[in-house]
Amino acid sequence: MKLRRTLICSMVVACVSAPALAALGGDATSVEADRAKMKGALHATPTVDYTVHEIRTPAGIVVREYVSPSGKVFAVSWRGPGIPDLGQLLGPYSAQLGQAVSRPHYNHHRLSVAAPEVMMQSSGHARAFFGRAWVPTLVPQNFSLSDIN
Repeated sequence: MKLRRTLICSMVVACVSAPALAALGGDATSVEADRAKMKGALHATPTVDYTVHEIRTPAGIVVREYVSPSGKVFAVSWRGPGIPDLGQLLGPYSAQLGQAVSRPHYNHHRLSVAAPEVMMQSSGHARAFFGRAWVPTLVPQNFSLSDIN
């Protein structure tokens, strides 16, 4: 359990120095840049209030980027056998999350981080990781956080 928590925390902290292509908080065009970087296949599913862009990587990781009608990525999620490049997915918010993760956490099963402008939850074990992050001020009015999966 401690190893998993350490791995997740280390990945987020390492994101602070990683170059970001602008995903979370970026515009819809950043989704294509993320797809190219991950060498994945992209599928978009529009709804009335937002569009979900799903990227499936060759390694089996599924990344979803939620884009508002205004064209901003307001949430991201990931699941699969590994953890994607969080610096790329979290974009400009990776520094805030990296600082928040460096504080002590006592739950070894889940990581839940609240930074001033962004929220992140992550959990998992070997070959089964899950996480999501969102910017509360960018979330559309009628969107339920339970829809980030």
